[in-house]
Amino acid sequence: MPERYTATYRRIYETAWFAKMSKNTFVRDKIINDFSEWAAFSATRSGCPIKSRNDIYPLIRMPKYHSLFTGNEISAEEFDDWHKESSLSICKSKPVMPIGWATKLINIYLKAMVYLTGLGRPGLVKYIHPPIDNGLWAGIFTEYGHRPEIISKTHFVNRIKDINTYEKYMTIIHGCILIAKDRNCHLIEVEELWQGTKI
Repeated sequence: MPERYTATYRRIYETAWFAKMSKNTFVRDKIINDFSEWAAFSATRSGCPIKSRNDIYPLIRMPKYHSLFTGNEISAEEFDDWHKESSLSICKSKPVMPIGWATKLINIYLKAMVYLTGLGRPGLVKYIHPPIDNGLWAGIFTEYGHRPEIISKTHFVNRIKDINTYEKYMTIIHGCILIAKDRNCHLIEVEELWQGTKI
């Protein structure tokens, strides 16, 4: 197994889900992870203060993802602690990277790894966050612009670079939680409102 994949892949490879899904589990594992990393990297092309793949890919790989993919059912508290620690560690490594961009890297990676493929510890999909960007802000405003209890949180700021503390980030997520409750969906499924492909 290549060295760069060892930390994340070995633990995912050993899960029962992969054992059932494919005889060549490492190949599937690598394809899913590579696509998830690429999706996160691609999100930095517009507005991110760091754009070099040599800088971005190590940041994407920094969080200890293996703890999300092996073990018993995960709690909201455990995921929240993991997400905060991981986001802050990225910012500490690259201070020019605000929390808004650090969380977007993590959230897009997990969107692909967890929501699109069904991987992760039981319950994980309920807690992963939607990536915050202009497309989601636009969609939320279109649907919920008349709901001040939501907009006052989700549009607390409206530029990724202005999400410069984790507290500000969580204010936006708390607004998204209200939307998820209103729509009776998982938090990540607030992404339904995303207008990034709208013509």
